[in-house]
Amino acid sequence: MKKFILIMSLLCCLVPAYGHQLSTAYLTLEAAPNGKVAGQLQIRGFDLNHALQLDSDNNAQLSWLEVHSRTQKITQYMANNLSLSRSEQACQLLFDDQLKAAQRLNQGYVVAHFEAQCATAGALHVTYHAVFAHDGDHKLVINVLTPDDGAISHVLAFEEQTVSLDITSGSKFTTFVEYLYQGVLHIWIGLDHILFLLVLLITCVLVRNQGQWQVKHSRRKIIISTAWIVTAFTLAHSITLTATAMNWLVLDSRWVEVGIAISVLLSALNNIWPIVYRLAGITFAFGLLHGMGFAGVLSELGLPADLKLLSVLAFNLGVEVGQLSILAVALPILISLRTFSWYRLYFVRYSSLLIAVIALQWTVDRL
Repeated sequence: MKKFILIMSLLCCLVPAYGHQLSTAYLTLEAAPNGKVAGQLQIRGFDLNHALQLDSDNNAQLSWLEVHSRTQKITQYMANNLSLSRSEQACQLLFDDQLKAAQRLNQGYVVAHFEAQCATAGALHVTYHAVFAHDGDHKLVINVLTPDDGAISHVLAFEEQTVSLDITSGSKFTTFVEYLYQGVLHIWIGLDHILFLLVLLITCVLVRNQGQWQVKHSRRKIIISTAWIVTAFTLAHSITLTATAMNWLVLDSRWVEVGIAISVLLSALNNIWPIVYRLAGITFAFGLLHGMGFAGVLSELGLPADLKLLSVLAFNLGVEVGQLSILAVALPILISLRTFSWYRLYFVRYSSLLIAVIALQWTVDRL
């Protein structure tokens, strides 16, 4: 038992407290028929300070005076790490010598405007390398307004730092696929959402009888129980994801993240000391919080103005696809393990305890 507690403690130290990717830059481009491109690049002050050591007085706080005094250094860094080309010809970027400040999700951003002259035909190639050297999870969200007033969205990450965009017309399909992919990706890397789903599935293959977990022999009943849980979670997070992303519902993201951690904690404890046996209800209630968490990620990605609802629906569908893929892997394994006595006597209790400890750490760190 002491060894088990030690292992749990070590694992908790390795688990990050945050639930969602935070380092995001934003590139907005407006392309004209004559090849001119008006652009705006926003990078977090925290990331620029990490790359350029802007905090001259070393007080761990970046002031606007410190940013302003390093304007040339910042714009040069941006110019060195961002390039546009069209028809195999490099676009000439000219950055404005006046930087601006902006706030996104309670984080300070440095905003630089620029103009570029590109060729008038061909796909627009965007290459971006900033920040990746010190943050492999960094992303660049690209939003392009095409000459015919269409919109294109794309996300660059460490694995893909160059993209080719057809700006002759805005593609709804391209935007849909991009946000679908981002939805799938987020559920796969969102450990808090995965653990919430798994901690509910652990006991779906069992039934509580006389104070003990017993084997649920009917696979049909297992599938029905699982379907209720998945449906409740899907409905709940779809409601709040859409409402929050469309700005119909606004809550402090910090408390949403705390609530998500608590939902994992309480669900894990319910496996050890069961109080709620019909899980669909609490799954729906907690799913509302998780939907707000998904919306926070979607806010980081940004939403094209004329394709806002389409992007929300695509992202939500991506979350469902990712969720079902996890379910398709986990449920058959749990069904096959449920008949072993150690699963009922030890695995349920100690795996839930481990998840509870991790969730408790998240809760404390997010406060």
